[in-house]
Amino acid sequence: MRRLFVNIGSKIQQFYQDWQAVLITCPTVTLITLTINHVGIFQILEWAAYDNFFRLRPPETISPRITIVTIDEADLTELNQWPLSDQTIAQAINIIKAENPRIIALDIYRDLVVEPGRDEIEAVFQTTPNLIGVEKVSGRPVAPPPILAEKGQVALADIVVDPDSKVRRALLSVRRKEGDIQLSLGTKAALQYLEKEGIELTSVPDTNGSTLKLGKAIIKPLRKNDGGYLRADDGGYQILLNYRGVKNVFSKIPLQDLLRNQFAPHLIRDRIVFIGSTAESLNDQFFTPYSSFFNPYPLRTGGVIIHANISSQILAAALEGRPLIKVMPETLEWLWILTWSLIGGMVSWHLVINRDSKFNIFVFLAFLLLSLVMPSLILMGVSYYAFLNGLWVILIAPGFALGVSVLAIPSYQNFALQKLASIDSLTTLHNRRYFDSHFAKLWEQHKEKKSPLSIILCDVDYFKLYNDHYGHPTGDKCLQKVSKGILQAVRKTDLAARFGGEEFIVVLPNSNPAATMQVAQRICEQIRSLKLEHTASQIGDYVTVSCGSASMVPDKSFSRKTLLEKADQALYRAKMEGRNRSYPTP
Repeated sequence: MRRLFVNIGSKIQQFYQDWQAVLITCPTVTLITLTINHVGIFQILEWAAYDNFFRLRPPETISPRITIVTIDEADLTELNQWPLSDQTIAQAINIIKAENPRIIALDIYRDLVVEPGRDEIEAVFQTTPNLIGVEKVSGRPVAPPPILAEKGQVALADIVVDPDSKVRRALLSVRRKEGDIQLSLGTKAALQYLEKEGIELTSVPDTNGSTLKLGKAIIKPLRKNDGGYLRADDGGYQILLNYRGVKNVFSKIPLQDLLRNQFAPHLIRDRIVFIGSTAESLNDQFFTPYSSFFNPYPLRTGGVIIHANISSQILAAALEGRPLIKVMPETLEWLWILTWSLIGGMVSWHLVINRDSKFNIFVFLAFLLLSLVMPSLILMGVSYYAFLNGLWVILIAPGFALGVSVLAIPSYQNFALQKLASIDSLTTLHNRRYFDSHFAKLWEQHKEKKSPLSIILCDVDYFKLYNDHYGHPTGDKCLQKVSKGILQAVRKTDLAARFGGEEFIVVLPNSNPAATMQVAQRICEQIRSLKLEHTASQIGDYVTVSCGSASMVPDKSFSRKTLLEKADQALYRAKMEGRNRSYPTP
């Protein structure tokens, strides 16, 4: 059993060594990505990617359940009036009623009387039970038609607009201060349509009681950090709006054609009929995911078409199971980002470790670019496929993590190789080459500052006898333990390195002779405290070291070689006086 655990531990250790660059770099990149995402830097880009999916999605067929009576610029010119008179609206509603629609949704504010036609429109309001009027509750409120309000035939015209001025969310309802729930126009029209199909809204037991069931649809509210959103205003009951489209997806009857009875009756019969403005001049226009800001004149969509999309989304989800757009739980989004960071890291690492020493740098860069492009295309393809199936999978954050990991792995590897070149493989202290370079830099710095620079040269006492007695493998372990002891004895600002064989050297910046001597004595004491058995030693039973220290203020009159020679002389004196001690420069 013990051997089994040893083997498992060995394999884990080997795996970590083989993939160390990936296992360190990718989680770090993921944390950086999550931090940037939390700040909100990716939000506008996630929205842009989401919008592109809508524009790329194949067009859907015309809805068989919804018709829109549009009021466009030509109607306004022909009628030469705005707001439309009560008489005109009453006439339009009566014509629609005659064709037996299932619901009439009037997306025109009618809080004030607009003569002529007051009596006519009041009669229509009183005698049309399937008519829904509108009010506005956010911003500058607009009251509903009084008669329809008394009869409970009012819905909200409010539309949720994102900070970049686009409509991506559908407001289904809000809870008033009195506690009553008020439905939006698209929601109320859809629910009344479904009542005649025997389908009603019911609650689904869950942790917060906010999940609803409607026919084949399961509806969950959008939360403030869902999808590409960050700290969004999630007031009311909101869901992501899965547009059917904004052009050529609903049957339309211009108001003038309706008033002239120039329309096909089947476009109204047993349908939801919306009445609303699509005229640019009336300012009831919104940007949607179909609006590209790269276009100098981005497409704007009438509010009535957005309400129709909300109704269409609810109807198709309840009756046909058309997907509502859902989002991944936040924890899964974190794993999603980590996954693509790991993919990028592993692809890049595979490229790095298989790079031939004679590999052409331009070929390497081309392969590196390919290792970035191919996974990115796969990520986009997966995200788009998920979107087509009703799941908003964030794209920018994992794409960022993927790209950074791809580029970070070669940098990490170069850093690791540079670090490896400066480390002594046996003791893991800095090696002689690194010491020479670092010592030269410190010498020039201290020469300029005119501050003292010190070194301590250490030698393991009778180490040749130790090797001869215990063998070289044990001798190697002894040097490893001595090096750790030296590290524990020196200060954080000091540099310890293996000078060669059993010799070690410590560089002490800004250290005077007294402080340097204290560190040297501490090194001797630390090594003695290890109590490494050394029966072949001629001065004791344990491994000891001798130290020679030297300090000086660098000057043009002598070189750093002088300081090394002084430390070497001090070390020689320490050995001559019995070893297992430190000796300062005379």
